Amino acid sequence: MAVLPLLEVVASERLTPRMQRVTLGGSGSPGLRALDAVPPAAHVRLLFAEPGAPVVLPTPGPHGLSWPDDHDRPYARSMTVRSLDGVRGEMTIDIALHGDSAAGRWATAARPGDPAGIVGPGGGWTPPADATEVLLAGDEAALPAIAALLEWLPKHALVHTAIEVEDALDEQELARPVRWVHRARGETLVDVVRARPVPDGAAAWVAGEGHVVKAIRETLRLGRGLGRSHCHAIRYWTRGRSHEDSEKTFGAARAEAARRGIELVTTQDVHEMSYELMTGGFRLPVL
Repeated sequence: MAVLPLLEVVASERLTPRMQRVTLGGSGSPGLRALDAVPPAAHVRLLFAEPGAPVVLPTPGPHGLSWPDDHDRPYARSMTVRSLDGVRGEMTIDIALHGDSAAGRWATAARPGDPAGIVGPGGGWTPPADATEVLLAGDEAALPAIAALLEWLPKHALVHTAIEVEDALDEQELARPVRWVHRARGETLVDVVRARPVPDGAAAWVAGEGHVVKAIRETLRLGRGLGRSHCHAIRYWTRGRSHEDSEKTFGAARAEAARRGIELVTTQDVHEMSYELMTGGFRLPVL
């Protein structure tokens, strides 16, 4: 993943009570113009600092990123690319505002001219070519990725979407119909997904809070028989755990995989191993 030249905030707006849209560009926009088309649900590592503080960029190398010793590291958070305008040289990132998160504080306070860095993009998801239909499920943190997927998926594709938010004020107008799940009414994403038939050949993309994603993943893989290639389940955040705690879990997952002689190739490989650690040994078939 490339380290782009330093960017700056060009706009920031509140979309809903719990979603802030930040657009990046400015003097570093040639780096954005040089990017190829970003696949749907691709992510970047967003680098930002406290108000008034500089953002120091790392240097990529064969063993990862190297940071200057004489400067404080900025915050670094994985964020979905909501959209990329290669002509204008602008990248839009929608940031969910839940709890007292560093990213939420930064997004809410962001003003034009504030510095920001981008490492990436990487990842992204497209359904397998033989998928008969697509199920998309997630919460506010997954909403930007789902929105991008709904715009990208072919018009003829059969798509079912469920998104959990607090209430109707957090709904957005998206490219396709959505089943909005309201926590304020006692509804849960897990219940909605479990109630929906999932036929053979379906493909699912699921993301959001860790325990919710784990429960849905178990339902789809074990209860509905979806193969690993047709069930993409990613934990974006975990209730009661900080970003640093989650990073430690991923590190522990990689260490445990190495101990067992298991090669983790993709991001989902790391997530699946971390789920196993979270659940005390729950395992899924690899097919």
